[in-house]
Amino acid sequence: MSPSVVGFVGPSGVGKTSLLERLVPALAARGLVVGAVKHASHGFVADREGTDSDRLYRAGASAVGLVSGAQLATFVRRDGDVSLAAALAALPAGLDVVLVEGFSWEPIPRVVLMQDSRPPATQHLRGGEVLSLIRLPRNAGGGPPVLAESLIASLADGIAERARRSGATTTSSAPAAETTEEA
Repeated sequence: MSPSVVGFVGPSGVGKTSLLERLVPALAARGLVVGAVKHASHGFVADREGTDSDRLYRAGASAVGLVSGAQLATFVRRDGDVSLAAALAALPAGLDVVLVEGFSWEPIPRVVLMQDSRPPATQHLRGGEVLSLIRLPRNAGGGPPVLAESLIASLADGIAERARRSGATTTSSAPAAETTEEA
């Protein structure tokens, strides 16, 4: 059974990661097994330079697995940009829901985050079904946005119910309505 996939899109710095950091444990508390995929538009370095696994990858290995007692990572060489479908296929089985940060061009259901009084960007609205529009005010102190517990609970309830309706999970819980909110 495939997991339910929900995207989170919005301008850089709006608070997508901060929101997902709060949403992951809220969904887990509702009995869901949660995965996440993050689009790194500027690239990334996943391993520490000079480690054995880094040296094997730099030597030209097409794939390198890095395993510890509690974690597993696989580094795979790809030509060009990796699709969301490929990223989702690389995740382990058994996930109930996958939260996707970025990938605004993909036709997936999404939560659109906006900042201040700015309207949402057109590309954030047209890629897939908009589940919710959320305006996150800037934090006066310059840090991550202040996220109301009621917002996190409402999103978690809606996403959990969506996963259950899609058959992505067998976890039972009282139904919760999805809502469109402005924070």
